Amino acid sequence: MFLKIIFIPVFLFNFSFFQAQAGSQEENRILVVYYSRTGTTKGVAEKIRQELDADIEELIDTKKRTGPVAFHTAGRDARAGNLTELKPLEADLGDYDNIIIGTPNWWGNITPAVRTFIVENDLSAKKIGLFGTTNLTGIESALEQAVELIEKENQREIPLLGLRSRDLREEILSDKIEKFIKEFK
Repeated sequence: MFLKIIFIPVFLFNFSFFQAQAGSQEENRILVVYYSRTGTTKGVAEKIRQELDADIEELIDTKKRTGPVAFHTAGRDARAGNLTELKPLEADLGDYDNIIIGTPNWWGNITPAVRTFIVENDLSAKKIGLFGTTNLTGIESALEQAVELIEKENQREIPLLGLRSRDLREEILSDKIEKFIKEFK
């Protein structure tokens, strides 16, 4: 009888403790959202997702962005700051307090898909991190565009990770992602 009396309250206490722990993890969920035309940004997004044990969602642009003509149209759209139509997200952004957004650099600009995601969603209460990929130059200005779109009124610090093709070697990329994650947390 004595064991039953002690066991039940201890079990209930432990069960409620684990429920509270699970709830706090739910509140701090991280979503990595990215657009990738060639797969480079996708690869980085997947590495960040793995390091943070985050969920991941690819932004799908309904406009064709592959092939030589579409490539130039995509660059023109990015330079003009055009929006695009995205397929609906599977993730509910309301379930996430932390969002990391990834974009390739198109002529020193964020992609229309990422611009549309930022403009069409209220990110003001979210902790945001930004990363971008480029072959040579322009990623800093692209990421600053994203910061300006997100931070219309707020002046919070947003961690940035700009990656050039030379940074994509495993030993360099891992180090840069680790530094970015420390800044994000």
